[in-house]
Amino acid sequence: MGKRQDNRDEKRKLIVDSARRLMQARSTSDFSMRTLADVAGVSSATPYSLFGSKQAVIAAVMDTDFDNFTSALTAKPAVGLDIFFRMVDVTVELFAADPGYYKKGALAIQAASDKALASHFGLPRHGLLRDFIRDAIQRGDINHRINADSFALTLGHQFYGWIQAWASGDIELGDLSNRAKYGMSMALAAAATADVRDALMVQVLSFQDALPETGARTAIHASTNKNLDNNKHIKEALG
Repeated sequence: MGKRQDNRDEKRKLIVDSARRLMQARSTSDFSMRTLADVAGVSSATPYSLFGSKQAVIAAVMDTDFDNFTSALTAKPAVGLDIFFRMVDVTVELFAADPGYYKKGALAIQAASDKALASHFGLPRHGLLRDFIRDAIQRGDINHRINADSFALTLGHQFYGWIQAWASGDIELGDLSNRAKYGMSMALAAAATADVRDALMVQVLSFQDALPETGARTAIHASTNKNLDNNKHIKEALG
């Protein structure tokens, strides 16, 4: 029984890995179960017998991606509310390693007509955010009157909105990181207790300084000040 189960698990992993390769090359909807079986080197009936449907195979790929994300997230310790910014860092690291796959995946989830598949993607990620918020409330970092589910939805939609902008080609990965962290820090500062709000505001301003429009205004301000100083020196020289 143990050997049979091991063989079954190996085939499941083989099919999931093969599906991921197909999704890298195409999209979540642009391959058949027969093609998947051919790529995996198994009989055409095997994917059906082990998963039941292509949607279930794609869901298993999502589960693998989520496991990879949580493993990377917990590989380094994060202090206090830094875990929220660590989520952004890990996401960007994964996206940078395989941008084509993650762009296709993000756009496919956004356009998915299969609500069950979209929920399968979203629910564990929402749950992770919610758990981090609950932990922060228990630590006293976030106001105890904040509803963890509502706040997780707010942070999640803000974050995934910037992911969609990146997947659509509207922003680069660096912009995704800066804008997601800026949005998270602003939201966290609004929900934070007085003990941690000042430190969060320092992070808000730091992330804000990294935004291109802020940098442009800073450069204009610096140039204006330089011109004013030059004019002052000229007037002084002319007496």
